[in-house]
Amino acid sequence: MAQPQRLVRAWSVRAAAARTQVEAGARARRWLWFREAFPDIERLRVVDLGGSAEFWWHAPVRPAHVRVVEAAGRSAGSASWLVHEAADPLEWSGSCDLVVCDGLLDRLAAPAARARLADVVHACAERYWLRTAAREHPLDPQTSLPALHLMPGHLRSRIGGSAPRVFPARRTELVSRFPGAVVRGERVAGLVSSWVVAKPRADHVPGRP
Repeated sequence: MAQPQRLVRAWSVRAAAARTQVEAGARARRWLWFREAFPDIERLRVVDLGGSAEFWWHAPVRPAHVRVVEAAGRSAGSASWLVHEAADPLEWSGSCDLVVCDGLLDRLAAPAARARLADVVHACAERYWLRTAAREHPLDPQTSLPALHLMPGHLRSRIGGSAPRVFPARRTELVSRFPGAVVRGERVAGLVSSWVVAKPRADHVPGRP
């Protein structure tokens, strides 16, 4: 590994540890928003596109049933209320009460794939909850380096090496792909670090930012 990439890797590890502490408050607020948008979550059948069973084991809410659809097969156990399905989230078809998609959109680079994800979400349920890193944030969400996520791919690879790429979304893209949803910014140190897109039931609209 080249020296610049070793320095980036060391910086990323330290920055990730710092972000974990700083973002604890943001995660707590996020679950409050989730509960506000879906007060009947304990009665809902949830499909989680691209998520993990571990996410739900540690969640402060427990839906009536959760189906995690994730191609890599990272099952962390199952229960009567939680199952894992090894499948491509972009090809999944079915119905549920609520679609949850936390962090999948920003792993998709191609506009066609991002549009396909939006189509799947809309086809599965009227209600949904998505979260994605914010392109407007000055730091790259993967390495915490300034503006690295805004650079062309070849420059990012030269600096960041083989670190998985993240493709954050702009608010305008989310408003376009998910019309009628509430788009809220999660702020860390005063800056929007991620976007939350929530579509609650028709008669319950949580507070707008």
